[in-house]
Amino acid sequence: MFLVKIIALHFQQIFHHRLRSFIWFLIPLMNTLTLILFWSGALKNTSLSANWNMTSVTTYYFLLTIAGAMLTSHIEDDVAQIDIQQGELVRYLIRPFPYFWIKFIEELPYRVLQGSYGILLLVFFVTFLKLSIMITAQPTVILLTILMAIFAFSISFLIKMNMGLSAFWFTERHGFFETVTIVSIIFSGGIVPIHLLPPLVQKISYTLPFAYIAYYPIISLQGQLAITQIYYILSIQLLWIGILFGLNRLLWFRGINKFTALGQ
Repeated sequence: MFLVKIIALHFQQIFHHRLRSFIWFLIPLMNTLTLILFWSGALKNTSLSANWNMTSVTTYYFLLTIAGAMLTSHIEDDVAQIDIQQGELVRYLIRPFPYFWIKFIEELPYRVLQGSYGILLLVFFVTFLKLSIMITAQPTVILLTILMAIFAFSISFLIKMNMGLSAFWFTERHGFFETVTIVSIIFSGGIVPIHLLPPLVQKISYTLPFAYIAYYPIISLQGQLAITQIYYILSIQLLWIGILFGLNRLLWFRGINKFTALGQ
């Protein structure tokens, strides 16, 4: 009950800033609409594959918007700038609750709220604008995709948390953060679905964690993965969670020994 109360308080706080969160959601939505417009022109004269038509295009990019809002964490700047560089980490260290889980609880309401915007927008387009989308109707696949989405958020959170902890060693972080963001967009299917990329780029994508944050949950919900493939993806996600969590513990325990804060 104590944990539930903490989460509820954070949800209440985030709800006060719901308009700002909605604006943040609209920014990537504009990119999504631009990409759909691009593909609507590109597919008029040619077809890349039988599974890549306007229905799959609109479904993929709308789900990508929802995945970006719900599954992609943005905790790195708070950890690096506010907590470490400005010394706010001190107030977390005196609390009887691990810093890692406090930041997880702080981030969770943002993802739920912005993801809700995406789901409501998709329902609006389907109901009132008669948008045609392609989503699986198999209950087992849907349930496994929800589990995949939970793992995806965990991977994203761990990556961004580890990026933030790098501020223990580096004072200039923006170049590093922006580089990771660009790499993530390319290799997570954020511009073009991975199966349409060149073979070499596909192989690189499969060996990095970014595809397991958005791309695989999306194509799973579209019904493009068999059950055996879904179980394989889930196992890879668990592997990445283990690796990233181990790295997180290493960065935390080594970094906290370097941390100093001065009071006034």
